[in-house]
Amino acid sequence: MTSLRLVRQANATVGEQRPRMVAVFVGGTSGIGEATAKQLAKTIHSPTVYIVGRNQAAGSRILADCQRLNAHGTYRFIKADVSLLHEVDTACQEIQSQEAAVDLLFMTPGHLATRKNNTAEGLDDNHVLRYYARMRFIQNLIPQLQAAERPARVLTILAAGKEGEIDDSNFDLQANWSFGTAAVYGATLNSLAIEYLASQYPSMSFIHVFPGLVRTSLMTSSFGSLLGSVIGLLTRLLSISEQESGERNVFLATSMAYPPAAHTGDPPAKQVKVATASTGEAGGGSYLLNYDGTDATNKTLMADYRARDYPKKVWEHTLGVFQRTLGADS
Repeated sequence: MTSLRLVRQANATVGEQRPRMVAVFVGGTSGIGEATAKQLAKTIHSPTVYIVGRNQAAGSRILADCQRLNAHGTYRFIKADVSLLHEVDTACQEIQSQEAAVDLLFMTPGHLATRKNNTAEGLDDNHVLRYYARMRFIQNLIPQLQAAERPARVLTILAAGKEGEIDDSNFDLQANWSFGTAAVYGATLNSLAIEYLASQYPSMSFIHVFPGLVRTSLMTSSFGSLLGSVIGLLTRLLSISEQESGERNVFLATSMAYPPAAHTGDPPAKQVKVATASTGEAGGGSYLLNYDGTDATNKTLMADYRARDYPKKVWEHTLGVFQRTLGADS
């Protein structure tokens, strides 16, 4: 576990090492995404921050907050409902029209859905938020991520370590959906996909994080103010603040402890211990982490999936969904 004190010490040096950074936050209009965007604005001397979300009012408020925190930065809001893959593409096109390179892609969209709800594109909306939209952002922004001066990093915040058994006939949750099934499939698909992507794009790091219990508005927005408040009170002693979550996520987004696969074997930076990837290799490029940076990999489960070629199978399925939804040229 990386203590909060060490996280803050490391974050305090980031601005000197990299005064500029282009970061895209998907689902950044509240909670963990908002907290991390603000913390990054304070950490980098001249950041460029994109916030992608549905709520224009919240987006405008966060841009104003970031500007107050750091007047040297550039902050932009992109209004998009990323439960629709067509809108993901539109948002990416706007980013690509402005930026030749992207250093960080940080993704948190999703909610605690209590029932299946298909979008106009024929996919469960929360499954898109938890998985397909995130993968589409990665796929679209690969040229910009590869063009980053320093190795780019992708963080998907969901449920690393909470993977389970999945059926390849139900990857899209259309054959069988339940609250628990949706949670397991979202976690497992994210972990398998980033492992595959790290093998295909070894100049980048891919991290799937379980954020722990964070004191955000998620419970009240999902279960109503009364029940959500009760759950919040019951879990308060086990949870961390939004600010701490933001600080820890900036550490995960910038620390040299999580290098891309192409840098495996490079001499480690002073006082930096290189993390173990989901493949069991030190510095292997794909990392399944708890909120505090500790390894969350279910080694037996992931090894079994790897032996059955599931990382590649999941990505091929994902590309198939993009083609069916967005057209053959997608």
